[in-house]
Amino acid sequence: MSFRSIYLLVAGAVLAAGPLLAAGTHLSLDDAIAEALAAGPGLQALGSTAEADRREAKAASRRRWGTLDGVASYTYFSDDVIVRPISSQLLAGGFASLPFDDQQLHWGVVAEVPLYLGGKLSNGVKIAKLSAEKSTALLKGTRWQVRFNVISLYSAAQGLDAVDQALERQVSALQTTNSHLELMVSEGKRPDVDRLKVVEELEGARANRAAVRANRLKAATLLLALMGRYPTGHIVVDPLPQTLPGLTETPTDLRASLDQVSTVRQARLTLEQAESGVRLATSEFIPKVVARGNFLVNDGQSLDRTYNTWALSLGVVVPLIHGGARSEHRAAAKERRQAAEHALVKAQLDTAAHLEDALAEFEAAHTAVEAAEARVAAGAEAARIEQIRYDTGAGTIEDLLRARAREEGARSALALARAQALTSGARINSIVEKEAVL
Repeated sequence: MSFRSIYLLVAGAVLAAGPLLAAGTHLSLDDAIAEALAAGPGLQALGSTAEADRREAKAASRRRWGTLDGVASYTYFSDDVIVRPISSQLLAGGFASLPFDDQQLHWGVVAEVPLYLGGKLSNGVKIAKLSAEKSTALLKGTRWQVRFNVISLYSAAQGLDAVDQALERQVSALQTTNSHLELMVSEGKRPDVDRLKVVEELEGARANRAAVRANRLKAATLLLALMGRYPTGHIVVDPLPQTLPGLTETPTDLRASLDQVSTVRQARLTLEQAESGVRLATSEFIPKVVARGNFLVNDGQSLDRTYNTWALSLGVVVPLIHGGARSEHRAAAKERRQAAEHALVKAQLDTAAHLEDALAEFEAAHTAVEAAEARVAAGAEAARIEQIRYDTGAGTIEDLLRARAREEGARSALALARAQALTSGARINSIVEKEAVL
């Protein structure tokens, strides 16, 4: 993963003001991972989203219990109006005894309980719960991705430090050679063109060192942002480990575990949501039954008593004609289900492809380390021989400079190969979402 792509993942974190690191503050890999997982603003945002979805699922589930509301109203009429509905009990006292008033106060409670909604409520609850599970799976997968990003940035900083040290040795050696040549040129023992060639090589090494240090600063600032810190200050990382990580499980076992990773799980939960969506759309064709009840206190300003009323009702709604909208809604839900089925297959194939690529990359990184170690040994010996040949006049300055460049290039390649081995191992862990490489 490039620095730019990692930056896009953590760009929001750059705006989060945090404690500044003192110049030269040491930071271990374990501390960096722990802080990124605990204080990273991206993970905190996903955690809040997951908690919100869990509460939404609880709210959807509690709609089964119905509602109970308090109601109250005050009305001023132009004429005296009956306070409560007419009933046979009121008429028993004669028409003149009916309660009329132009200023009325009504208050009480109204309850409604869904008895049967054709699956609309139960499927709505299931969809909400599946959304909460998807948020949890996304949070889990993102935690592994953040862990991978931290390791890749930390390893990049370690590798760049090693490259910087190699270039520093090259610059120091070239400066020493240049000083010797200046003396030899002044004494007429060497042509000035040899010194100029060393100066050219020296300035090129200095430019390379400056570029490496700029990339090192970039890796450090991205790492700080990923940890939730303001990206200012210099961090000191541990040197690259000499032992390379290895697989704790066979590739076959890793492939078998891919069905439980968060990306596949999210796709499967989306398919379950789509299936519930089809049932939800089908419920619109089914009659609904709802129980309702109310208790009201009815009062008038001129009356010497209140008139309490209560009522219970059982309502049935039978859908008849809705212009074909319900059929289209169900057809759309079926299409979404089919899309979710394809998305699940795609997630499974993509995850498997990523694992195969990561395994091949991990093996290639180990091979590259072995090759780089051999190159370092050969380069060091070749540089030693060329130095002797040049000092005795048997070799040219070009041969010496090339030998030294190959030696330091091999050391740089070894450092980058070790960093790549750590990164590729962390990538496998992020794909299978467990410690498969240690």
